[in-house]
Amino acid sequence: MKKTFFRYVIPSMIAFLFCGLYTMVDAFFVGRNVGDSGLAAINIAYPLVALVQSLGTGIGIGGSVFISMSIGSGDPARERKFLCVTLIFLAAASVFFTALLLLVYPPVLHAFGAYGEVHEKSSEYIRVILYGAAFQVFSTGLIPVLRNYGRSVLAMGAQVSGFITNIVLDWLFVQVLGKQLFGAALATIIAQAVTVVPCAVWLILKKRGGGKFRFSFRDFGGIVRVGLSPFGITLCPNIGVVVMNRFAYDHGGDPAVAAYAVIAYVYFALLLILQGIGDGAQPLISRCYGENNEKDALAVRRYAFVTSAVAAIALFVALFFTKDLIPAAFGAGEDAAAIAAHAFPIFGVGVLFASVSRICTAYFYSVKSNAFAYITVYGEVILLTLFAAFLPLWLGLDGLWIANPVSQAAVAVPGVIFCAVSDRRRRAKPAPAPQEEPQGEKTR
Repeated sequence: MKKTFFRYVIPSMIAFLFCGLYTMVDAFFVGRNVGDSGLAAINIAYPLVALVQSLGTGIGIGGSVFISMSIGSGDPARERKFLCVTLIFLAAASVFFTALLLLVYPPVLHAFGAYGEVHEKSSEYIRVILYGAAFQVFSTGLIPVLRNYGRSVLAMGAQVSGFITNIVLDWLFVQVLGKQLFGAALATIIAQAVTVVPCAVWLILKKRGGGKFRFSFRDFGGIVRVGLSPFGITLCPNIGVVVMNRFAYDHGGDPAVAAYAVIAYVYFALLLILQGIGDGAQPLISRCYGENNEKDALAVRRYAFVTSAVAAIALFVALFFTKDLIPAAFGAGEDAAAIAAHAFPIFGVGVLFASVSRICTAYFYSVKSNAFAYITVYGEVILLTLFAAFLPLWLGLDGLWIANPVSQAAVAVPGVIFCAVSDRRRRAKPAPAPQEEPQGEKTR
């Protein structure tokens, strides 16, 4: 089991790392060629980008949990049904949210704190991203599907190829051709399309045919209930960006906002590595529960906790020793660079606590313990907002940075407690039938 665990988790960690590096690459080229206003513009626009990506992640993982459980229970018809529903859901979300966000993004950017030049630049960036939203949704949605079919290496390769494309095109569009934020956004969209291609080809070649499929809206319900957690775990940190940006401006002005832009790019990339561990373990945990094999599922969870803790410690040490180098790499101004260097170790402590909460949450949605998952996912952003509002009143700008690790700790502790409660509940009741349908779904 340990060898299988790492065969799934290591490619997933690498894939999530490259996913997080997409925006960092944009920020690197924009920061060095446009300056602090460009960095601030991407940082303010990014929650809308994250919303699109989160939709794909939530739908993809929500459907994949049922796919893996169906594989574990030996039900190929049910597996195919949820694959088809997941693909239809991804297509519908692409169309609906592209139209919706193109209508509402200008006032939303204002609400996020974009004015004047920053609003103009962030609008330029997000408009291109939204025109290519379907590529974003499908790239983040198909990756977990492939992973749950045991194709973790292919999923990793698809994301790495997209990342390399993004670097080359960012260099070409932003640095060589001087297209600034338009070029950065266009590079991202093309790179996401490159990620989609190998995923789509594999599904077409390997999963075509297989009998009739009867579509039902009821099947969406099961995917939504599970998918709300991975959707939230991807989106909520970016809601935190909005919160932190507003309070950073109140307590430190433009230099603090620019500093937090640099911090956020790096910090979220580190969180995605930890998320990669949890989501890499998800197919194994879901499949084990489909087989009614709780012992192996708990062994996978234990490996995930240990791996996440070791990774978090290594990331904290790396962040501590590079805290002065990172802002300069992004082209941050002198004041912003000094603030970011001071704050990085504080955010590193948040990474240590996140190594616990991310695994707890991934375990909960892997076994459809949705209530526990919702509490740990959405509780984090609620607590961050409260701490960010009140701690700076006593501690100034440092209080804002400290709000991050405090909120992570406040979620990690109940997450561990919920794991123990969930284990006790499962031991106290009979194992579920292998053919169990999601709530609200009728057997056909």
